[in-house]
Amino acid sequence: MTDTRLRDKAERALEAAKRALASNDTETAADRAYYAVYYAAWAMLDAKGLPRPKTHHGLIAEFSKHYVKDGPLKPDQGAVLSRLENLRLAADYTLELIPQADAERAVSEAARFVALLQDE
Repeated sequence: MTDTRLRDKAERALEAAKRALASNDTETAADRAYYAVYYAAWAMLDAKGLPRPKTHHGLIAEFSKHYVKDGPLKPDQGAVLSRLENLRLAADYTLELIPQADAERAVSEAARFVALLQDE
């Protein structure tokens, strides 16, 4: 059973990503889409009784180890976390604009990822 606070946080971040996308704010959409997935992954680790790693990279590694390497998720599902982190880093730390198509894909992938919490 996942911590409902983490599930709620993931869902709030996803809703913020959708609102940002609707306002053509692709940087915020990318950022919030990543955090929706980040909180969902944290919730899934929490559901297994695993502690939250101290870094984003650590969380991605632990998630991959416990959910992708031996299942139940497929590698393409697990890659979402890393892909969206890279997009967030570009949105937050560069002056490059995030293309609309990339932001749309990020929000769509985040929605599918957060929906995995329903199975926990």
